[in-house]
Amino acid sequence: MKQIFYSSLIFISIFIINFSCTNKTTQEEENTEVSESTSDKTEQKYEWTDCQNCGMPTNDFPNWQVMLKANSENLAFCAPRCMFIHLADSSNNVATSIEKMEVTDYYTTQKIDGKTAFYVTGSDKTSPMGKDFVPFAKKEDAQNFMTEHNGKKIYSFGEINKEAVVLELK
Repeated sequence: MKQIFYSSLIFISIFIINFSCTNKTTQEEENTEVSESTSDKTEQKYEWTDCQNCGMPTNDFPNWQVMLKANSENLAFCAPRCMFIHLADSSNNVATSIEKMEVTDYYTTQKIDGKTAFYVTGSDKTSPMGKDFVPFAKKEDAQNFMTEHNGKKIYSFGEINKEAVVLELK
């Protein structure tokens, strides 16, 4: 009985978080080339539009921006938190079709590969959305940040699932 209760609670939490602030941009806006990204030494341009999850303008938060390419579509997010909430929603099939993901390294503010990044949770630093998964290219940087800012845990991308999103962002 407890297991059913907790499973239902997790599902309802993700549903509420995801759908309470969704504002999708148009296909034309998402594909317009404007802003640069250089995570893999090849220049790629993206339109930093409103956040796919919450609708906030991603240009207002360049040090937290996330760009995800899935199903040949560019999706912009204002912070890792919004991206992980969006990925946790299995109804949109984005998590299983990621072609490229760029997050912003907290220390360097450079765009890095989100699939190989390390994410610190529970720290005293917050993104525009509040509690977040703070990204780093190097595990050593994540460990230093965790020590300096009272972080709770370091995750790799593959370790962040629906349960981790609900646990860390509540």
